[in-house]
Amino acid sequence: MALLRSAQNILSPVLAPAGYVYSSVMACRAKLYNKDSFVRFKPACPCISVGNIGSGGSGKTPVSGWLLAWAEKQRMHSVLLSRGYGANPSKLPYLVTAESPVEESGDEPLMLATENPYAKIVVDPVRKRSGKWATEQFTPDLMVLDDGFQHMAVQRDLDFVLMTPDDFTDGWNKVIPRGTWREGKNGLKRADVFFVKSPADDFNSMKDLIKDRLGKYKKPVFQFNLKAEGLKLLKGGETLQFGNEKYMLVSGIGKPEQFSRDCINFMGQKPCEHMIFKDHHPYSAQDARLIREKSEKLGAAKIICTPKDAVKLRRLGCDDFYTIDLCVEFKESIFFDGTEPCNFERWWSRDRLTLAYESRKKENKNSKL
Repeated sequence: MALLRSAQNILSPVLAPAGYVYSSVMACRAKLYNKDSFVRFKPACPCISVGNIGSGGSGKTPVSGWLLAWAEKQRMHSVLLSRGYGANPSKLPYLVTAESPVEESGDEPLMLATENPYAKIVVDPVRKRSGKWATEQFTPDLMVLDDGFQHMAVQRDLDFVLMTPDDFTDGWNKVIPRGTWREGKNGLKRADVFFVKSPADDFNSMKDLIKDRLGKYKKPVFQFNLKAEGLKLLKGGETLQFGNEKYMLVSGIGKPEQFSRDCINFMGQKPCEHMIFKDHHPYSAQDARLIREKSEKLGAAKIICTPKDAVKLRRLGCDDFYTIDLCVEFKESIFFDGTEPCNFERWWSRDRLTLAYESRKKENKNSKL
């Protein structure tokens, strides 16, 4: 990631015009969808999009999982629509279960299905199709669009837009290929709620910058982070204490340096090795053998991987590997309408969701008149 950022900075004079063109195309596309120039699927239940302005590392999958768990507590039947990056489904739409082959389901949908067995996880790159199918099959009370901010073919009631601290500093408004943003800053006006993935202290130190960047949109901004409960063996069982043994890391994610920093904080020491694979890497038996050989050579007592890697490595006989047991934790917030600061869990309610859904139905009805 650091090398990519360095190359983008060096080539900025060349890449910036291309980024401007890409941004203009995305803005034009958004306007056409807003004018109903394209046919959109209109869910018959409340629908929330969980997406981002940039790419990777903003916590979309954990927040999507949190929403599914919240819906279960509300006794709501939920469906999550995923494009299934890296998946090769045997049919479309594809219903993911905990037993689904990872090569068919994709790693993130499989992780969500494993952690949220009460929800229906559906993979299909054409989410207009999967949304219609899921509605007919399951009659859901809530539909979640995973990574859906730029996917406007499905109408939503709320756009949850996730950001990282880098999005407010070096990465601000740097559109592909100049940076990691998928569209220009004007796209942020479509957001209904902002989330910033960062430690609470870092969020508080950035409040003035966040207000400067997002204040004009007058939408609430919530801080969240992933809290580590401990370690879990891939074979399952109780959550264990981190301990102080020598350990090695394995990851195939978009931002491995973030995983490394978090583990150093959790374990209180640096790993003896961090074997880094590409994002969504399809682990093989040979990979598993090389990981074990490296661990034995270095004398590591524990091999720790991310939850996304765990669903793939578990099927390769790596039950003795560990993963971090994580939960989403909301603490800080910024409001621009005089609302008393509170975390997202306290602010969020089924009534807010219902109100947004009723507003969409009313707008759709008026548009037909």
